[in-house]
Amino acid sequence: MKQIDLSGQVALVTGGAGDIGIGIVMCLAECGADVAVTDLNLEMAKVKVKEISEKYGVKIKAYKLDISIEEEVKSVFAEINKDFSGIDILVNGAGFASEGKNYYETSMEIARKTVDINIHGTGMCIKAALDYMLPKQSGKIVNIASIAGRCGTAGTANYSITKAAVIAMTQSVANAHAKEGIRVNGVCPGYIFTNMWKHGVEKYSKMLNKTPEETWKIMALDHIATGRAQDVEDVGNAVVFLASDLAKNITGQSLNVCGGTKFN
Repeated sequence: MKQIDLSGQVALVTGGAGDIGIGIVMCLAECGADVAVTDLNLEMAKVKVKEISEKYGVKIKAYKLDISIEEEVKSVFAEINKDFSGIDILVNGAGFASEGKNYYETSMEIARKTVDINIHGTGMCIKAALDYMLPKQSGKIVNIASIAGRCGTAGTANYSITKAAVIAMTQSVANAHAKEGIRVNGVCPGYIFTNMWKHGVEKYSKMLNKTPEETWKIMALDHIATGRAQDVEDVGNAVVFLASDLAKNITGQSLNVCGGTKFN
């Protein structure tokens, strides 16, 4: 039976202390990768790093990083490259989601911040990783997009716009650097009951006069073909596959992990 072994590989995960991020980190560590975890919330990252290191026995370290600041991205990636003697895998998990009542009422401040983090921040992290991947003609990049990037969404328009851009970025960078040994793919998670969703469900359950469970079913489960929401391990498993040699001839693709919410 084939098993995924990432021993000897160094993975850098942005947004690694978040709900989805920590699931990705755990799956990478379980497969033997050493992991650099970056996040705005350094204290939370340190707590999670300690737990995962003790469980899987891999080298793992936390770093504070705001991916919207170019010089910070460059300096933190340089520090990680020095600490781990290389960067083999980049997982762009950091992102931002905040909207007004609708697209029309969302402020330009929020719209620009969404673009700065989700598009430019992701792009700057890719460029910083390529500094260390291109000289050795080897590297795997996995961008966390969203099924919201597959189609427009009324309630999260700016988020959808930026995640569609991440899918296009994945294709563009993959095409540009395929012959230099760099594979670039994406993962589009579907409905996952993260803290962000928890707050949304609490808000809308009051508006709908429904229980949180009923609201989650209406908002999410009813839109999933399998009737089962994803969990963070589902996303982590997809990332591990795309970062492994099992996917050595896959690049420029964005894989839906959504239980059949979308079929493209």
